[in-house]
Amino acid sequence: MRRAIVRPALITLVAFGCAGDGTAPEPEPKPGIPVVYPTGGTTLTSLAALDLVDDGRRDLITVARGDGSVRVLPGRSAGAFDAALAFTAGGDPVQATAGDVNGDGIPDLLVIGHLVNAFFVSLGLGGGQFAPAVSYPLRNHGNRLVVADLNGDAFADVVAAHDGSGAPIYVTAYVGSASGELEPVWELGTDYFTTEGIAAGDFDGDGKMDVAIAMGDNRAAVLVLRGLGTGEFAAPVALPPLSPSPGIGDGTTALAVGDVNGDGLDDIIVACYSLSNQLVIRLSTGSGFADPVPLPLPSPVGVGLGDLNGDGKLDAVASNLERGTVSLLHGNGDGSFQAPVDVPVGSEPVALAVADFDGDGLADVAVADLGDHAIRVLLSPATGAGISRKRTTAARTELAAPGSARSSAW
Repeated sequence: MRRAIVRPALITLVAFGCAGDGTAPEPEPKPGIPVVYPTGGTTLTSLAALDLVDDGRRDLITVARGDGSVRVLPGRSAGAFDAALAFTAGGDPVQATAGDVNGDGIPDLLVIGHLVNAFFVSLGLGGGQFAPAVSYPLRNHGNRLVVADLNGDAFADVVAAHDGSGAPIYVTAYVGSASGELEPVWELGTDYFTTEGIAAGDFDGDGKMDVAIAMGDNRAAVLVLRGLGTGEFAAPVALPPLSPSPGIGDGTTALAVGDVNGDGLDDIIVACYSLSNQLVIRLSTGSGFADPVPLPLPSPVGVGLGDLNGDGKLDAVASNLERGTVSLLHGNGDGSFQAPVDVPVGSEPVALAVADFDGDGLADVAVADLGDHAIRVLLSPATGAGISRKRTTAARTELAAPGSARSSAW
């Protein structure tokens, strides 16, 4: 697969001007209270919490499909974020993320484009600047990619899922190098359709990265690819949907990977929307996966994992599109979860990211919203304090309307 350099000659993160004349007061994040950050874009489709600007802080990276741009909220101290930056990188983007594909210690930008049938890599130069985007063609429409070290050489590698227009899912793996050029080393054509999500983890405990792909297919909800440590993968294992009716899908829309029962093996949590409205817990046994366990939720379309309360156990977070909430489910450390706590976070929350934004050791939550095209950041209360219902302005903090039903505890 030949690569191509895409001009312009340099990508620079340029302030988009979402904050008007720049004189508006900075938001003051408060634990348990969502802070709203406008992005200036529309139709937000993905969200990642990674250091892209190369200042040691996590930034929020999303894609605005309305104008085909990548939007970045640079991280500041105390869990706050600067005004959104906007730039283009490739064509028709659907997902953007970061990784160090050439091992120089500077984050690189990776964007997968849908209708252009390609993904793009812009090597980081430091100081918020990136080299010209290099295009890597795909067989079909680009849908999702994940960055992980597949072969243990400390260079970030890429696995891309591409499908659409009546064609099934193809999965292609590329390995990084000191030059920054990615080399395709493995490809699989599957019998399944409609990529919904992708994540990497070690499901069998062999120290080699595996990949899981969420699919909107009636015959399988997740495709598991066990890594061989070379960038190649063993034959895929399909996990069937947990559906109320035989032959009908379960509405899989997203997945997250992490060790939720403390056995050293990564597990898979799947969000299912519309057809079943549930999270599905799939615990790894090392040689396979235990029987799936459903957890009903209002309307989950996104899911993430992190330790929200500092007890050393992974908790789950799901975004509920039709309720304008995120559900927080505290983990018991054995693969089970406590009853969900629903927190208001806008009108139509979709993609989310779970990470520690303020450095207090607790995972926080960021959610992209289709309604107002903003990103909301919810910091975990260090003391487990309740969530305020106060409403303020500026780059704004917001909470629930009085009288709306919700729990007030994290």
